[in-house]
Amino acid sequence: MPKPKELHRVISILSKHGIQFTYSKRGRHKGKFYRDKLSFPVKAHGKKTELLSYALNGLIKKFDLPKDVFN
Repeated sequence: MPKPKELHRVISILSKHGIQFTYSKRGRHKGKFYRDKLSFPVKAHGKKTELLSYALNGLIKKFDLPKDVFN
């Protein structure tokens, strides 16, 4: 199980795998990771926001990433 990571670190890790991040000005989930037709919304309150382990596991499953990508 990966440890919580700050959003800016997660963005840099996932950009190497072709996954992009966008902000929205509306809604509860203001950030979204996406690649092709897949997307994963996250609550983002700035780049210092921590993504907890359940969100990181969700990203791994959704985008079919290696299990050790966040270690």
